[in-house]
Amino acid sequence: MAILSAKPKRGSGGHWYTAQGEPKHTVPYANGEGERNTKLSDARKLKLYPSVTSILALFAKPGLDRWKEDRLLRIAYDNPRKMDETFERFADRCLLEHEKPVEEAASFGTRVHDAIEQYYEGKPIDDDLIEYIQPAFDWKQEHQLTFFEREKVLINHEHGFAGTVDIIGKGPEGQNFIVDWKTKRTDPEKKITPYDFQIHQIAAYGATYFGEDRMMSEGIYGANCFISSTEKGRFHAVSYSPDELRDAWKVFKGVCEIWRSLKNYDPRV
Repeated sequence: MAILSAKPKRGSGGHWYTAQGEPKHTVPYANGEGERNTKLSDARKLKLYPSVTSILALFAKPGLDRWKEDRLLRIAYDNPRKMDETFERFADRCLLEHEKPVEEAASFGTRVHDAIEQYYEGKPIDDDLIEYIQPAFDWKQEHQLTFFEREKVLINHEHGFAGTVDIIGKGPEGQNFIVDWKTKRTDPEKKITPYDFQIHQIAAYGATYFGEDRMMSEGIYGANCFISSTEKGRFHAVSYSPDELRDAWKVFKGVCEIWRSLKNYDPRV
């Protein structure tokens, strides 16, 4: 296992890393003009490590899928096919509209992550973001937490994956923990809950940074901290106990094996 301090650039690339911890989310086009998302075929050539999120992408996310399906149907209903418009053009128009909130959410999430990092580096934060992220700083203060690693690239050579953890820290009694910031569209009438497998992401980071032995014996705590993108000031932390993370880590190791089998690719060999 290895731990790198380099901070990767966030983007829409395919979530891959070199064995030395260099983010390789995009690669140059063959003609040298610009870059494209990294694909599995590129990873095979360059011996890249998949990210934790890429491995977990194997699994369907029913709640998210239902939201996407419902939104696409509503867009098609509200924007009917125009006279003489081909189905292909109609479909492209609807899909383009459907992708807008996804792109907006990704952009907002990147800005929030960057703003939190800027705060801890003593740099100014955009005024329009302060109301969204202030509760996260208040939460840290209230629980007397110490953050000693931020935006840390982790490489797990033993199990063949990589990723970037948001926060590694300690609690007031010396408890080790992992924090993952999440931006989320929320509904005032609904409770904020994590998606499936978000706990497994934290477990993978914890086992990589602290070591599997410490994960299984000493215990590591974790939390998904949700920052609402639709309700200014709404913040909610979902905490995980050492036992929950131990169980999640056991599952994630099995998922890694499934991923390698289905992709017929193992970066470790």
